[in-house]
Amino acid sequence: MMSTMQKINLYTLLIVLFISAVIITACNQNYVVLSNDGKIISEKSFPISPGKTLIVNVAGTDVSINRWNKPEVYIKVLGNENAKEKLDINYRNDDSSVELSIKMKHSFFNWFNGISLAVEIKVPEKFNVNVSTSGGDITLTGVSGEHQLETSGGDINCRGFTGNLKVSTSGGDVSLKGMDSQIDAGTSGGDIVLDYSGENLGINLSTSGGDIDVKLPADFNAAMEISTSGGDVSCNLNMNNIDKNTEDEIIADLNNGGNLFSASTSGGDISVRKK
Repeated sequence: MMSTMQKINLYTLLIVLFISAVIITACNQNYVVLSNDGKIISEKSFPISPGKTLIVNVAGTDVSINRWNKPEVYIKVLGNENAKEKLDINYRNDDSSVELSIKMKHSFFNWFNGISLAVEIKVPEKFNVNVSTSGGDITLTGVSGEHQLETSGGDINCRGFTGNLKVSTSGGDVSLKGMDSQIDAGTSGGDIVLDYSGENLGINLSTSGGDIDVKLPADFNAAMEISTSGGDVSCNLNMNNIDKNTEDEIIADLNNGGNLFSASTSGGDISVRKK
């Protein structure tokens, strides 16, 4: 038989667990519901010269960035009535940057009301992009510059980029197609696909739980290091100065050697193929 004190402690524990479950559910399910069919709840245009920086810091929503031929940044925020009422949307701009931040106005108790939100942005072709979102996808198309993209729970998709690109996601896939770029891409729970053209300026790809599929020009020059802890590796480009060539690791020069091209996974295959 349980004593009175033991019963009190048990009831207290059950109450704490129930409250914790409610909070976790609120945070995970009701903070922001992703949507692309909402109405425009905020929009702004900022005249600015090419080569400046876009900074986006939002919670739990998709962010899409595309180039256009105007010397300005255009930001459109789409959402439902709950988003309009419960989100604080702030803009800031100066001679060097345009910044967007979106936060909840009040405490987590507002999370119980579903919020629908999406962000669409247009920038000049030559522009630097810095995006952070805690739970949505990031798409970047046709922009040249210094890019840093980070999401805690979504996919990252970049097309037609040049420059330096650093991307990371804790729970999604990474898909990249670009040229003449230094690339650092990582995911903790997804696949990485890279279709690359042009000069090798340094490439580092890593995933803890997926496959890596890379397509390169036949004349791509690199010092290649690819390895897996839970699958196979393969490469059909011309390899020289081979230090290691096993089922799970290859260390060799591609063609004439050059900057480092590395790819590693803890739980999948790596394929490096000619385009």
